[in-house]
Order: sequence, then C-alpha cells, then structure tokens
Amino acid sequence: MMSTMKLASVLVAAASLLLVCAVLPVRGQQCPTENGSSESRTLEGKLIYHDGLRKWFELKMDRPECGQESIELLHGGGAFAPGRPAGLETFGSCRVRTKGVLCGPASGYYTLDLNQSVEEIEVVGECRKHPPLPDFSNAKPDKSIRSYRVGMTIDYEQADRPISFRVTSGGKELQPWQAYASYWLTGGYVLYGYCAKGFAVDRVFGNAEATPQHFEERGSPNDAALFGPDDTPGVANKKLQLGYTCMRDP
Repeated sequence: MMSTMKLASVLVAAASLLLVCAVLPVRGQQCPTENGSSESRTLEGKLIYHDGLRKWFELKMDRPECGQESIELLHGGGAFAPGRPAGLETFGSCRVRTKGVLCGPASGYYTLDLNQSVEEIEVVGECRKHPPLPDFSNAKPDKSIRSYRVGMTIDYEQADRPISFRVTSGGKELQPWQAYASYWLTGGYVLYGYCAKGFAVDRVFGNAEATPQHFEERGSPNDAALFGPDDTPGVANKKLQLGYTCMRDP
C-alpha cells in the first residue's frame, strides 16, 4: 500500500515512535506507566488482525494483564519484518504466545492503552491460516498514464473498515490502486495522500469540514494532499469523500 518514496521518511519517523517501547529503560515495575515500560513477559491469547483505517494486531488475552483484556502488538526484536508484518495476518483468529516488553500509551499512533514490543511469537495449538495479504510493493503505474484522479471514502465511525480507494484516468479505473496512491493516517486521524513516484499532487478536494489542502507548496517534491478532520469538531464522526489529482512530473 505505502510504496512511494515520499512516504518513506514518514514511515521511518512512525517506526521510531512504534519502537520507543523497546528502547525505554526497564524500570522493573509490575505494569508500565504512561510513556514507561515494564519487564519482558510472555502472554497468550487470540490474535486478531484489524484491517481498518489503520492496520494493527490485537492480542485478546486469556486473562487480563495490567487491567487490560487486550493489548496491541508492535514491531520489535525481529518478530515483524520491516515494512510488512511477516504475514502475521495469516494467523488471525489463531492462538499465539508472545514475548516482549509491555508499554503504556506513549503515542497517539497506538490504538490500545497497552502494547507489547514483540520479540518472539509462536502459534499455540492447531491454526487454520488465512491467505496472506496481497503485496503491492512492486506495483508501478502504467507508463502511458500522464495524470489521474484519486478518490477516497473514509468512514471515521467505522474504524475497522479500510479506506476505500478508486483511481481513474480519462474515466477508466486504474488497478491496482496501490500502484498509484498511498496514504498515512496519523494518531489524530489526519490523513496524508500521496501520488506514485514520478507524479506530483495537483488538486486537492473533498468535504469542506476536512479542510482539503496541500501539505507543502503545490508541485514541490514533498507535497501531499492533506486532510485534517480534527480541525473541525465532529468531523471525525462522519463519512467523508476526499480526493486529489496527480500529474506526471515534467
């Protein structure tokens, strides 16, 4: 999904946030405090993959841990491959055993109040695997395409539903859309839309409440389509139609 070079720096920054759990000093407390961590521990429960506005993994534990019935599993210690979670979605609904440091809600990028930086993970008992997610990391735009339109439907009330994308050029739908567009959703649900490598954001449009705008000066290398639902009260509870156009660089 996130294949453009423009997104790479954002992902690196986000990865640093996600890994903060692993590098915080171990304080030896029974449970983590806000922005703090606990000792490494082993947990067991049901793995649930959330293919929603954000993609994340939940461990629904057999018994509560630190007052929480579920924790969020984070990239750490090699249990997740860089950029893609090592096919963990194939173990969705399976029972797993994880080992790693527990952390509190150090960043708004986390979905749950308790998370674990996973160092080790193994399947417990029988497990019926799901098909792996398609890998579009090598998908490229058609060389004949000079411009295209990216349309997005995002329903903030349905957090466990993915953002719907439709990419068109001259009235013809372009597939896969991941070859032409990518996005980044911040902890505050501010959305950044990106064009494919070799294209620049031209126009940005959508519901006025989402304040459609350019991230940087139009046509600049680091520009993106920016939608800030938190700028207006109540926008994060709405279904929005957003979009932008992309033009091939000269």
